[in-house]
Amino acid sequence: MFEKSDTHPAMEAAMIKGYRQMSSAQRLKMAFKMSETIRTLAQAGILKRHPGISDEELRKRLGAILLGRELSIKVNGWDPEKEGY
Repeated sequence: MFEKSDTHPAMEAAMIKGYRQMSSAQRLKMAFKMSETIRTLAQAGILKRHPGISDEELRKRLGAILLGRELSIKVNGWDPEKEGY
């Protein structure tokens, strides 16, 4: 089920029209940039909540956010329900 959007329907329609006019390469570039922004914001949030943590702990906490609990445990041995995000 989709979450309710806070974007006005007319603006959403204009955005969709713009996306459809983009090339595949442009859309992919935009997706990579969004992913990079999400990662940067997540890292900033982690560092604000846990100042002074090691790079390794930052990587594990970020992995927990991006991968979810199950994969975080498998990949990093980090259980965010026990260790935190």
